[in-house]
Order: sequence, then C-alpha cells, then structure tokens
Amino acid sequence: MTSIVQNKVIHTAVSAPGAGKTQALISQISYLLSAGRAIVIALPTLNLTDSFVSRLPSGISYCVINSSTCDHVGSELMTTLKRKTSHLIITTHQSIFAVRADMLKGWMLIIDELPPVVDFPAFPFEPSELAQLFVNAVEQDGRLHIREGCAGAIETSLATFKAVSAGAERTSMLSKEGARIYECLKDGHPVFIDSEIPNGNRYVRSVVESNCWNTFAAAEEVHVLAATIIGSQFDDFAQVHGVIYEKSDFTPAFEGYTSPVTIHPVMPKGRNYSKSAVTMTTHDGSSTDQPKQGQLLVIDDTLKAVLQRTTGTPLLFSNNWAGFRWLPRGAVHRCSIDSRGLNEYQGETDAILLFGGNPSPSDQLALEFLATKYGRVFRQGFIVTRFLEPSLQAATRTAVRDRSNIKPIQLFVQDGRVAEYLVSTYMPDAVIDWNLSEICPVGEDRRTTVDARRIQVCELFAQGKKNAEIARLTGVHRNTLLSWREDWRVGQVA
Repeated sequence: MTSIVQNKVIHTAVSAPGAGKTQALISQISYLLSAGRAIVIALPTLNLTDSFVSRLPSGISYCVINSSTCDHVGSELMTTLKRKTSHLIITTHQSIFAVRADMLKGWMLIIDELPPVVDFPAFPFEPSELAQLFVNAVEQDGRLHIREGCAGAIETSLATFKAVSAGAERTSMLSKEGARIYECLKDGHPVFIDSEIPNGNRYVRSVVESNCWNTFAAAEEVHVLAATIIGSQFDDFAQVHGVIYEKSDFTPAFEGYTSPVTIHPVMPKGRNYSKSAVTMTTHDGSSTDQPKQGQLLVIDDTLKAVLQRTTGTPLLFSNNWAGFRWLPRGAVHRCSIDSRGLNEYQGETDAILLFGGNPSPSDQLALEFLATKYGRVFRQGFIVTRFLEPSLQAATRTAVRDRSNIKPIQLFVQDGRVAEYLVSTYMPDAVIDWNLSEICPVGEDRRTTVDARRIQVCELFAQGKKNAEIARLTGVHRNTLLSWREDWRVGQVA
C-alpha cells in the first residue's frame, strides 16, 4: 500500500443521527464557494445524494457525478476534478475512492457518513469453480497467487466478465464470485484458500483494505460527518495510518433527544444475540438445529412476543434469512438494516431490531490476519461498525429524532450490548427494561460450560503456536480457537 502523509488531519463532525450535521454543512456551502473553495461531497448512497441535492439553496451551481448521471463515472469524475469545471461536485463514497488520489489536490473533501475501510469477501467454491480459478492462479501455503505470466489473462477474463454483465453477447467462464477473487488478486490484496469442507467445497476469501487514506492525504482539507467514529473500524485504521482528528466547523449543536425512551433487550442478560441462538426451533418445547416444515424459529416467537407490546406500526429491521412469512401485511414497516437517510417514518414510536453483526468464522480469520499484520485487535471495531452503529441508526429512524415529540419511544433491541451502546452514546436517560428477555425463547447457550482444554490452548498461544498446530495437538475446532485467541489477546492487552 502506498505510504501516506503521517499525522494527516481529518476534521470530524460527530453528533447524533438527526442532529443536523448535513444541514450544518449545507448552510455553509455558499460561503465556502464564494471564498474560492473547491468542494467534493461524497455520500454513501444514491438515495442520500438525491436527498442532499433537494436541500441545496437555489442558485448554487453544482455537478452530480454518479451512476445515475453518467455511464463512465470514473473518467467523468477525474476530468471534472482535474479541470475544475465545477467547484461543487456531489458524488458517492465508492466513486471518489476509485479515482487516483492525487486528483484531490486542491479540493476540500467532505465525506457524509463513515466510508467502509475494509471488506472481507469470502465465497465457497465447488471443485469445478475452483478449477476455473486455478487456470490463472496457483495455491501456495494457504494463499492464492497469480500464476506466472497470467496477469494479462486475468485482466482479459475480468474485462469479458464485465462486458457480459453489461449485456454484451459474449460468454464468460467466470462466476460473479470468481470475478471478485480475480479482482482481489489483480489489485494485490491477500487471497486465502481454506481447507476442504465436508461437502467438498473450499472457501476462498480476501482482506481488502480501502485506499481512502491516500485520498484523504491528497486532499487540501478533509471533513467526515458521522454519528460515531471513536471505537469504529474507521478509527482502528485511522490510528494504523497515523491520522489525527480535529473538530469540524460542520459540527451541529445537540442538546440531546427529548423523548422518553425505554429499551427492551430480547436476549437475557449476559447473552449475545446471534443467528445460531435465534434460528433453533422451540416446537413442543424442544430445541433443534434443523427446523422441520411448518415449525417456527425462535426468532418468530420472539417477534410475536415483541408485537404484543408495540404501538402504532413499528419499524422492523431484520436479516433477510428471517422471512417472517406469517406476518400480516401492514403489521410493520420493513426497513433495510442500512437505514441511513431513512426519514419517512419519524411519526412511529417503536422500532424492532432483530439483526446480527458478530464476525463469521471467515471474518474471524480476516481479523486475525489484520491483528498479526498491525499488532492490534480489530474485533471490537468490527462489532461497532457492523452491529452497534447500525443499531443506533435504526433506533433513531423513529420519532425520537423529532424534537417536538412527547410520545414514549420503545426500542426492542437484540441484547445488552446494544442497550448499553445506546445509553452510552446519545440516549443517557433511557430506561433499560429486561422483562421481555425473561419471556422470549432463546436457544441453549452451549458456551456456558468451561472447556478444560482452554488453559492448555492459552499456553500454546503464549508459545506462539499456529492455530493449525494447536488444533492438531488439542482437538479443539479451528473456529473455537479463533474466538479463544481473540479473548486471549484482549486479556494480554488488559
């Protein structure tokens, strides 16, 4: 990765969802432009872009460059940045970080919401799909590398795949997942290949770090508007890259939410919400990992218990695997987990959060790779970014963001981690009510029994043994070792 300027300053506007960060920015744009500033504003989604443009004062000249305004976003954006044919460019996170970093020289860069700074793509490949990958890649020590002399072939395969995806009458041997792995290899990201699983497939995964730090370093001035920065994945990598923060002029005043809030965790105290805990069945009082036809999952019974306590039409945030096919039409407002910019339900007082965000086994491996690379633990930043922050955003889609609202707000959240996060950030006066967790069914927590092998495993960690060797010596499953190693690292730091 290209080195960046050390101690690069990022101006941060950190405040609660709905506090007015975007409006504070908009109110200063005319002044900044009249002062001769050239500004690029990057938003996370096209919908937020449309909302932002609709709020600009009349008379301001601007240029929107994204996939809805032009066919070749990258080239159009680079040309406009270079020639400064517009002094106010509005684009997306994805687009601005795809252009060369040096194009931002002389520009004020404003990022609305935290951009993703790392991705962990992982896909199971059948033997036939792997064979196609191995045409231009070679396996060595658990990693894939571009086969000697095949860099051009990978470029050609990717170009063909993109042409076919765009509707060209050609044939591509690559799957969508294969193309993603080839992209990772081409761009120099580490690509790992795991051992064969029982069905004969093998997982191929990568760790893709964003080049946004180069972009930040090249810009004349950088501002980031967000509800949370400290403790996030963004913050983890900002520290890795030597970035420091200063308060942004776009930080709005926020005196706190005024609505009375009650938070109801659905998991018992000390239990973390997870897919495995809520996808067992409780048919006739028994639990099983494999639901039968017609049986309801724990999560279905949980939602039924929650709905008995809601008022109005609650907002429901859940993973796609939670189908809730029994739910009557109109009983809830189904909302995307990424709820940033979702402002049409501010009249509703209740929100139900039934989505997870714990690292998968593949994510755990990626986090371990990063921990080894940088000598720091990244797990908590993952949970903040993938679980706690989205939960905060979801909870604040309700009438809690309406300063004139006096109706009680009810937030039915996954577990104590979310409840404590909401209280510790922007809802210090909220009441946490655990009564619901006492009646919601949950799967047995098989982790409550202390494994006698754990002491030996920690000793082997201290000796610097690899997970594969420890698994062979102790018989502990590799995924369990990942979790234990993370806990052991945290204990060492403490």
